[in-house]
Amino acid sequence: MGKATVDRIVLQAAEHFSAGRPDEADALCAEVLRAEPDHLPALHLAAVAAFVTDRAADGAALLGRVFNIDPDHAPALITLGDALAVKGEREGAVAAFQRALVRRPDDAGLHNKLGVAFGELSRFGEAEAAYRRALALDGHLTRACFNLALVLAEQGRLTEAEEAYRTVIAREPAYRGAWLNLGNLLMDQRRLDEAAAAYRHALETDPDDPPLLGNLAAALYRQGLLEDAIVQYRRAVARVPDNAPMLRLLGLVLHEAGHLSEAAEIYRRSFALDPADHVIASNLGACLSDLGSLDEAIAACEHALLLRPDHAPAWTNLGIIFEKQERVADALAAHRCAVVADPAYAKGHANLAVALRNAGEIDEALVVSHRAIALDPEQPLAQYNHAHFLLMNGDFVNGFEAYRWRRKCKTLSDGDPSFTEPEWQGEPLNGRTLLLFAEYGLGDALHFVRYVPMAAACGGRIVLQVQPALAALLRQLSDVTVIARGEALPPFDLQLPLMSLPRVFGTTLDDIPADVPYLHADPGKLSRWRAALADVEALKVGVVWAGNPNHKGDRQRSLSAAAVLPRLVMPGVQLYSLQKEPRPEDGEVLAALGSDIIDLAPALGDFSDTAAAVAALDLVIAVDTSVAHLAGALGRPVWMLTPYALDWRWLREREDSPWYPTMRLFRQRRPRVWDDPLLRLSAALAMLAATTER
Repeated sequence: MGKATVDRIVLQAAEHFSAGRPDEADALCAEVLRAEPDHLPALHLAAVAAFVTDRAADGAALLGRVFNIDPDHAPALITLGDALAVKGEREGAVAAFQRALVRRPDDAGLHNKLGVAFGELSRFGEAEAAYRRALALDGHLTRACFNLALVLAEQGRLTEAEEAYRTVIAREPAYRGAWLNLGNLLMDQRRLDEAAAAYRHALETDPDDPPLLGNLAAALYRQGLLEDAIVQYRRAVARVPDNAPMLRLLGLVLHEAGHLSEAAEIYRRSFALDPADHVIASNLGACLSDLGSLDEAIAACEHALLLRPDHAPAWTNLGIIFEKQERVADALAAHRCAVVADPAYAKGHANLAVALRNAGEIDEALVVSHRAIALDPEQPLAQYNHAHFLLMNGDFVNGFEAYRWRRKCKTLSDGDPSFTEPEWQGEPLNGRTLLLFAEYGLGDALHFVRYVPMAAACGGRIVLQVQPALAALLRQLSDVTVIARGEALPPFDLQLPLMSLPRVFGTTLDDIPADVPYLHADPGKLSRWRAALADVEALKVGVVWAGNPNHKGDRQRSLSAAAVLPRLVMPGVQLYSLQKEPRPEDGEVLAALGSDIIDLAPALGDFSDTAAAVAALDLVIAVDTSVAHLAGALGRPVWMLTPYALDWRWLREREDSPWYPTMRLFRQRRPRVWDDPLLRLSAALAMLAATTER
């Protein structure tokens, strides 16, 4: 076989190999080697074909024949390096590539291969040098630039890595891997908007890639864009329905976003795919608890604990469910198990603290709450509850500072106003306009508007945004523009929630601004109420026995009409219902009492009407609701039925309130036990009626 023929056959073999036909290439090489056993190009190409067709032993033998002829044959050394890298023999691969470079020092691709081998050994500095040499030889070698970015990121040199990725993208805008890795780099730096944009670019070339969709969803989730994250997780799950980790993430975000029924379904699907996943079983329990399916929730948490008895979150979830069932002792026991299972579990300590408070163990609750905050100072809800413990114990300075965390609690702040203007810190206003705005309930707004004149004295204009029901009443405040929530706001320079004013003014237990009245009834409306009640000689007592049923502590603070009203019917007392929305079960009680209680609710439109009615009465008896705050702000006598330790502002064990000088507290002496305070209150009312001269 002549040289020309051999060269032609080897060229044909190379063309077959390049076209993806390694078997045809191998056959032609074999034909050449039968005629010329030491033909180096044919031996090398046959070795490569053997490795490609999974005949590693044949490939190694053929390479051995090459090296017997030429120990430093560069192409064979490169093939050997590639083969060793595939086998995981990275040191051998490095040695092979380095030997090849002796013959081919200016081969940019070979320097790139050496860099990859060094990178696999975590020898990042040497990998970087190899990539930089490759790029010096061929500045357009995109893969080397991409690999350089990888090793720069591994060394923590994120700015340089980002620059390298962007260089790759500038050359190849559709380079999916560069966009993906750039997105990951930006995620690590919490540059979430940019990370999401990078992932979207990567998806342009591969729109259905589940991991990419998951990365984008994670970036959106970390920005708080839960609904957008859910869209991407759903897309990923639609493409890989049996991917338990992706289902798990979708369930978590659905749960957090409040899509409880769907979250429970996804949790069940995920758990069916991985029945050993104790975390999902526990999360399913929490989700079912939020749905109100408490027995199923308990079963799910107990199943999680069968799988992993020391899984602290399952114990915490179980404790929360028991609290909903008012199984106080069981709840405490479960929460204690959580912190025993994991003494470093901050959420476990935080929930134990709340359970201790609900059980009346306030001193221990404060100690445990301090522990929760020490373990994780960045827990918004734990900080919020900790603020309650501090304030309840009279530590206003630290308590109001911790109270700032309420604004970061999604469950607390949803629906509340939010503004981007700078937050006022108490400095002189110097003619600027300050927006003060109400947050939670009506009672909170009535409580803290006492600070508005103090803010107005700081030399600026005050705009006060409040709930519509309060607007008419509060328009009496001097030098203040009152805007009902939902109406257009005028321009303003600074903003602050009303409930942050005690912190700004440095309020302590000793200097609470408690000059009452700081609100007044409309004179015309008050005159009409007084005229309407003028002929009543008995003690005129307004009563409110229940608050907003959606309040998170309503079961602890509200009572039924049957529990309260019959105890207050007595000689010398005329009862008036100030209850705006009696609950269905109250109707029968009110009807049975007949003229012993007169319902004023139909005449009470907004709080300016209620204020006038309250000012015309001799006494208000209320549970912890906005009407109690209103009576206190008007400087009217008000007796309040108070849970043992539900709200921080009533402090501990006191029968008076430093916030409202005309208020008297009838406090539970044990959590959830109302008989004693109701007995004391009815006795006090009988005494007041007997001693009041008409």
